[in-house]
Amino acid sequence: MKIVAPADSPKTGARLWRLAVWAGPLEPVALAVMLAAFWQPSPQRDPWLALLFLLPPLWALRAWRERCWRPRTPLDVLLLAFLVLGTVSVAAAPYTRGLLMLGRPLLGIALLVYAVALARRGGMTALLVMTLGLALGLAGAALGATQWNVKSEPFLPLIERLPDFTGLPGLAGGFNANEIAGALCLLLPLAAGLAAGCGRPRLRAPAALASALLGLALVLGQSRLAFLGAVLGLALVVRLLIPPGRRRYLAWVGLIALCLPEVIVILRPLSPADRARLSDRDELSFGQRIGIWSSAAAIVRDYPLTGVGMGMFRSGPVRARYPAAGYEDRVLPHAHNAWLQVGSDLGLPGVAVFTGWYAAAGWMLWRVYRRGGQTARAAAAGTAGGLLAHAVFSLGDAIPLWDRLAFVFWWLLALAAALWNQQPGAQSRLPIDDGEMQRC
Repeated sequence: MKIVAPADSPKTGARLWRLAVWAGPLEPVALAVMLAAFWQPSPQRDPWLALLFLLPPLWALRAWRERCWRPRTPLDVLLLAFLVLGTVSVAAAPYTRGLLMLGRPLLGIALLVYAVALARRGGMTALLVMTLGLALGLAGAALGATQWNVKSEPFLPLIERLPDFTGLPGLAGGFNANEIAGALCLLLPLAAGLAAGCGRPRLRAPAALASALLGLALVLGQSRLAFLGAVLGLALVVRLLIPPGRRRYLAWVGLIALCLPEVIVILRPLSPADRARLSDRDELSFGQRIGIWSSAAAIVRDYPLTGVGMGMFRSGPVRARYPAAGYEDRVLPHAHNAWLQVGSDLGLPGVAVFTGWYAAAGWMLWRVYRRGGQTARAAAAGTAGGLLAHAVFSLGDAIPLWDRLAFVFWWLLALAAALWNQQPGAQSRLPIDDGEMQRC
């Protein structure tokens, strides 16, 4: 959307207009700085939280420049409800770390606002390019900085040949294999959808490369819930984007080929010692999850309206009140179920809001798929596949909303909102009268 200054702007208005134009590039720069700063753990990131106060004035200047308040989406009420619940949690939950815990979710909401505004101005191409850059970067980080564990032993000859990125800024210490897998499964169906159905040929090659690297990282990491979710997400992409015939047949063959390493790992012959070791590990993992879920459910039962406090599931006092077997002397970072995690953080109202995000995103993506053009349909199907994969992963694991990798989930919500906002009739557009801003 081309921006043209009003011809009859008064002197003060003209100065404000120039300020608004100059401030335009500052919003993505501020978001990039915040992404880098908020990636750090607390307390290193805490001084950077003040950057969030830059966003309201930047939004106001953008609204002035574009003669448009922030475009509306079906997520708006749910996002406002989430912020209200977070504020109530600080005031009423039994444990709290203060409003600082809202920093990363606020960054996620800011990414959503920026994505919708960017798509409204210039379409989806820039957002899709950013998404593929994110997918390639995260795949590279996973391949070079995952903390490989015993489940990945069959792939050690390949893993030993991978580069080591743990010395790079932001990657020190690497990633837990399950944690990074939860982010990878969000992006794999989306990248595959763009590779299969994007109407912009220049995006197909990087999308295919991102799909291959993300799939490789998932296979090597052996997070079975993330892998299962990704396979179901990819199946949805195949069903929605590839018409019946040879191409769909080949796509199903490719999806089966992706599953073969997992089948081989499960069925491979093992020595009695290795079989006992892996069996004990699986049984221990399942038993511990039952205990963790019971601990989280007890929190929700005791504090159904507020939860125990944002990000407080792992805190010492909470662990002492709600112990989980096997974690008496170890950190238990989350509830290993996204809905139980949100319930322990924010209570049942938080669970309702979290579920509402999925429902609203699914509705928006379905509308886009039914009414959009080729690229919009591909992006909508891929985003839906990513959210489906994340939902499956979240049944037995979790990336809490306060975690550093949660921004990937927010990014997919942002894509859903931006895609929906691009469709005709998605929002009311009122004429600009007497210098009033367009409410869109």
